Amino acid sequence: MRFFAPAKLNLSLDLGPARADGYHEIRSVMQAVSLGDRLHVVPAARFRVENPQVPAGDLVTQAAEIFEATTGIRAAVSVRVQKRIPIGAGLGGGSSDAACILRALRDILLPELPADRLLAMARQIGSDVPFFLGGAPRALAVGRGEILTPLPPAPPRFAVIAWPGVGLRTQEVYRVSSPGPGNATEAVLAGAEQAANDLAPAALRLCPALKELVFQAAAKGVRLQVTGSGSAAFSLHADSQSAACALQALRPLAPRVLLCQTLDAWPWRAQSPDRLSGRRPTRGGSLA
Repeated sequence: MRFFAPAKLNLSLDLGPARADGYHEIRSVMQAVSLGDRLHVVPAARFRVENPQVPAGDLVTQAAEIFEATTGIRAAVSVRVQKRIPIGAGLGGGSSDAACILRALRDILLPELPADRLLAMARQIGSDVPFFLGGAPRALAVGRGEILTPLPPAPPRFAVIAWPGVGLRTQEVYRVSSPGPGNATEAVLAGAEQAANDLAPAALRLCPALKELVFQAAAKGVRLQVTGSGSAAFSLHADSQSAACALQALRPLAPRVLLCQTLDAWPWRAQSPDRLSGRRPTRGGSLA
């Protein structure tokens, strides 16, 4: 089975106070995009991940362990992960991969498993995993990010994503972040394409390379917004000409600059629709 695991952008992120469980309340509009990893899943004697980029104890392995503990069925598959989403970038790559593994294990080993039990497993793995499990590719996320309300698709947009070459630890960014005014998500829900991210100031302090990237991009006329806890930042564009100009301006500034498009459907079983050139990306495939 071959899966496409898309990345996400946080078009807004309002940070609330810390909760008793150590998490923060958030409100965020999440949008899936056509940049993604590819996962090849085949039956095997035991669970293993065939990619040295994927560290031990990652979310993919956690997904398999939770599936085993919940169902009592051994996760006997081999997973080959082709990483295209930068690690530690705030793009949800690990969460998206984990959601794909849950779907694959369900489809291969326990097709009758109810969707609500799969969702309960996703919530144990990480706050972003439920988003990638199969609701709307544009959603309002609240709680610690795991409570989702589907949103209607917005007009298609090109996204230019710049990654400074170093990752950030989500826990560290949250630890040094402070709640903001709390109105960014409402602005997006009211029609703004993107608004503030309360985690951005901490991400910029912790990652000088990201701060320099955002500063230099602004000097070239490209406004970058940090996604999630960083270290990637993005700009949205209504047309290919504007996106191509941003792509050209950002390429000298960062090790990886990626062009993709917002999705209005999940392309799990489709060929990857992302493009790393100036050509127009394709839209996402239908639900698997």
